[in-house]
Amino acid sequence: MIEYLPWWLGGIALATLTVGFWYILQRPLGVSGAWARVVMWRHDKAIERAEAPFRANPEMLKDALMAATVEAFGEQAVQEALARRHQTASPKVPVAGSGAMPHRTPWTAHLVFLVMMAAGGLLTSAATGQYEPRIDLGELHRSLFGGGMSYWLTLIVGGALVGFGTQWANGCTSGHALSGASRLAPASLIATATFFASAVAVSFLLHVAGGM
Repeated sequence: MIEYLPWWLGGIALATLTVGFWYILQRPLGVSGAWARVVMWRHDKAIERAEAPFRANPEMLKDALMAATVEAFGEQAVQEALARRHQTASPKVPVAGSGAMPHRTPWTAHLVFLVMMAAGGLLTSAATGQYEPRIDLGELHRSLFGGGMSYWLTLIVGGALVGFGTQWANGCTSGHALSGASRLAPASLIATATFFASAVAVSFLLHVAGGM
């Protein structure tokens, strides 16, 4: 029988993790995004190679952005917008940015983050004497979905749906419920409400269909 932490202690731990992650890295905590970066590591390296010249020469980035803006909106519209910006800009605030690109976390850092999540769970279960190697999710899960191939198909399809959903929603429960909801981001509040409402609805359906 798994013994869980008290709800208030778990809440404090999650709050500390979320705030600490943002305070140290200046980035929101997110697990599905980290997993996507690891899975698409080749694409990540291609982006790094494409960004390298602009990181070495920030002025090149500013010139490229200006050229793209002129191409999209026309030179006359860009000149008028710049003139209005010069007229309304505060003397203490420069009209043009520094041109420096934001720091990009390497995919290897996301890999370490995911590995340490698994390692943390393993160490905690071992330290509390609850470590038990097994290839299923317990008696309750088997009673709902059976055994054999159907059991594994359920896990595969469920995992694929979770992956699709997190990419579609642009975040998971950590990115939306912890990082986004704590900052009162409207999209995250809606996504989190949808997560929990769907979970409650599915639980009721399983209760009715399975007689549990």
